[in-house]
Amino acid sequence: MIALNRTQLLGHRGARSEALENSLIGFEHAKRLQARGLAGVEFDVQLTFDGHLIVFHDDTLQRLCGSQSRIDQLTLKEVQRQLQFGHPIITLEALIQLFNVSNSVAANFSHIELEIKTHSRTSYQKLIKALNTAFIGADIQKLPIVLTTFDYQLLLQLQCHPRLHLVPRGLLVQLPNDLKFAANRALQLGCQQVGIYYPLLTQSVIQNCHRYGLKVSAWTVNDLDAVKNLVLWQVDVIITDIPTQIL
Repeated sequence: MIALNRTQLLGHRGARSEALENSLIGFEHAKRLQARGLAGVEFDVQLTFDGHLIVFHDDTLQRLCGSQSRIDQLTLKEVQRQLQFGHPIITLEALIQLFNVSNSVAANFSHIELEIKTHSRTSYQKLIKALNTAFIGADIQKLPIVLTTFDYQLLLQLQCHPRLHLVPRGLLVQLPNDLKFAANRALQLGCQQVGIYYPLLTQSVIQNCHRYGLKVSAWTVNDLDAVKNLVLWQVDVIITDIPTQIL
C-alpha cells in the first residue's frame, strides 16, 4: 500500500491489468476498489460510422475482437455484434447510466477522465454532434468528468462550442517536444489539466503546470517506485493498470 496523500488514483480503462479493459466487468472491479481509495477511472471513446460513441480504445477491432474492421466504418449495431473475449462493447450512454445508478460504479468517484480518440479520418462535425448529444441530458453532468485528448483541433472546437466549453478539458502529451509548450497550449485551449506520459514528468514540470493553475495527470504508471516519486512531487492524478497493487 502506498500513501497517496492528495494524489488521486484512477484505474486505466477501468483497471486494465486486473479486468478486461473498457468493459462492464472492468468498471465493476473498479467499483469494488472504491472502499480502498480508488478515486475514479479513465476510459476511451470511439465514434462509429452512424455517430454513436462507444467505450473502446483501438480504432480497429483486431486486438480485442479478432476482426480487422475499423470502428469508423461500422454502425453501432455492427459493432455490438462483436464480442471482446466474450463480453459486449458498451456505449458511452450505457456506461453513463451505470455510473449514475445509486450504489453503482461511480457513486463515490471524485474524478473521471474520458479520453476522446481521433484519427486522420475523424469527422469532427459528427464527433462534436455526438458529444453534444451525450451532454444534453442531466445524467452525465452529475459526474466529475474531464474530457481529454491529444487533438488540438478537437480541443479548439470544444472551446468554441456553446455547450461543450463548459465541460472541463485536458490536453494529453506524449512527446518531449510537445511537453515544452504543453502548459501554454493547454491554457490557450481552455484546458484545466494536462495529462502527461509519466516518463516525461519531473518535479519542475509539475510545479510549472501548477504555477499556471493546471492540474497534472500522469499516465500510465505501473512502476511502484515511480508512483512514490510522483506522489512526493505532488502530481494531482495517477492513472494505472494495477490499482490493487498500489492501494
